[in-house]
Amino acid sequence: MSLSLIRKGLDLFSEDIKEGGSAAGRKKPKRRAEPNSVMNRIGSNRVGVKKQVRRIHGTAGKRRNRATVKNKPVKSAIEEYRKNQPSSHLEKNLAYMLGKTVTAEAKVTEKIVLQNRGRQSRDRPAEEKKKPQEKSLFTEADFQNFQKEFFGRRVEGV
Repeated sequence: MSLSLIRKGLDLFSEDIKEGGSAAGRKKPKRRAEPNSVMNRIGSNRVGVKKQVRRIHGTAGKRRNRATVKNKPVKSAIEEYRKNQPSSHLEKNLAYMLGKTVTAEAKVTEKIVLQNRGRQSRDRPAEEKKKPQEKSLFTEADFQNFQKEFFGRRVEGV
């Protein structure tokens, strides 16, 4: 743009400024706010307006009623430490076990032990396999005949 065009534009705007501005530049008259309105209670800072309105209306009351650290009773650190320490239950368990006189059946205890062994192959008990009796294709008479033919005479005790 040339310098002359800029000067002409500024001259036009300077006339508008002297006259009081255009319709878009005029200030609107302020509305009078009610003395107890929410907007009067809020500060002029624009940050956090929603939060301030919520606080004034009382919707945050639920959050305020929660118990805080100040309202909780103070606990001794030593008591908390002792409470969290492991303790031996051996005496109680022994008294409980020795107090029972009823014993379970052997079948029931065996089932319980088998169920609790595990599912891995090393945890399974070895199953006893029954060997089937071998059946011979030849009879005793067949063996006697074979001996006579092969040896020519009968062999005793072998």
